[in-house]
Amino acid sequence: MADDVERLLAGVRPLYDGDDARALLSQWSKYYFNLVVPPALVAARVLKRPLAMALSESTVVLRHGLPHALWLPYDALGDEDDAPAPRYRSLCVEHLAPLIAQLSRAARLAPRVFWANAANTLEYALAHELPGGGCDADWLFGRREFFDTGEANPLYRAIRYVDTERAGLASPFRARRVCCLRDRLPGQTLLCSACPLLLSMSDAELAVQLTLREEE
Repeated sequence: MADDVERLLAGVRPLYDGDDARALLSQWSKYYFNLVVPPALVAARVLKRPLAMALSESTVVLRHGLPHALWLPYDALGDEDDAPAPRYRSLCVEHLAPLIAQLSRAARLAPRVFWANAANTLEYALAHELPGGGCDADWLFGRREFFDTGEANPLYRAIRYVDTERAGLASPFRARRVCCLRDRLPGQTLLCSACPLLLSMSDAELAVQLTLREEE
């Protein structure tokens, strides 16, 4: 799927102006993660069961180039398990990791940008929408090791909560560690609510962002 870059770009171009392929594919990946992450979280957090979703055994249906539906094997739902590692391993190691590697090569963009997009969806749902999900979020984002792979955890502190005294920003401020590049696209003047650029911009620039958000 990620090898067909033009098809993916064709899906996201009607939504954004500009021809920065890296920024456009970053935005496309958000739609993808918003499709595949929720079912894994419902299984892992609500049902306490792993969902087998290896990329090689999953089918993502595209509609006009955008992710539309996810098909998994009929026996994808595993047995109940209290430990977080088996409940989230397939999503993170078998699905997200190879998919992000493909997107990174296709876009010639650092994997950390795509991991930050995935982390934003994953962490927000666990920490703010699913009862008791904070414990799972702490496990996923607080470990330096990436499950049992022997590799560094790409989710490690991908979302941080920063104490700030800047007027208009909540403290602690929930921030992605890596920007999604949306600001590189024409007309995208309003940054996302977790954009790390909000912490470093001037007071005048921040005031513009706060006004834009009030008008949204």
